Amino acid sequence: PDDDDDDDDGGGQATAAAASDAAGDKEGVEFDPGSIVELMEACIESLERDLGKLRVGRASPGMLENLVIVAHGEHTPLQHLGQIVARNASTLAVMLYDPSIKDAVSRAIQDSPLGFSPRDDGDVIVVPVPQMTAETKKEVAKLAARAGETAKISVRNARKKAMDLIKKAKLPEDESKRAEKEVQKAHDAFIKKATDLTATKEKNILSS
Repeated sequence: PDDDDDDDDGGGQATAAAASDAAGDKEGVEFDPGSIVELMEACIESLERDLGKLRVGRASPGMLENLVIVAHGEHTPLQHLGQIVARNASTLAVMLYDPSIKDAVSRAIQDSPLGFSPRDDGDVIVVPVPQMTAETKKEVAKLAARAGETAKISVRNARKKAMDLIKKAKLPEDESKRAEKEVQKAHDAFIKKATDLTATKEKNILSS
């Protein structure tokens, strides 16, 4: 008898869960195209900020911000581990939140393709930025390209989120197709903008 009761309870719970799922499916999800466009715009604004930090004629924090540091078993961009500032046109300074990773950060800076030679200055890592060579400019241009790819990935993720929401919203077929076309159109426009911004920045870096 106990076994029968258990089976009944399980069946009741399963039926209730199925009914709940069905109700949720019936209600659907609201799709707001404006919020998706805002997400994509934010990706481009972030890219513009990142590219603006990459200056060839003088030291700029953007040269080091995305340098990946391996510390405590984690791979983390340097900008999340401390503050990077330009002391002057030819010197960067890195103030770490955790001084115990100073050696790891110094090694990563020294091993980077930018060819910097950091030095320990107490609580600060001082990074002299020498006159840019053609080779160094190529490396900075690669940083710009990487920032562009990151922005494109974010735009693609926003499109995927939008397409998923459209399916869940259970719109009439014609409305669904129209919404998908609008999302794709926005996606293509923002991808082109990211490509154009990055290409312009790379050209400026290499020709400076």
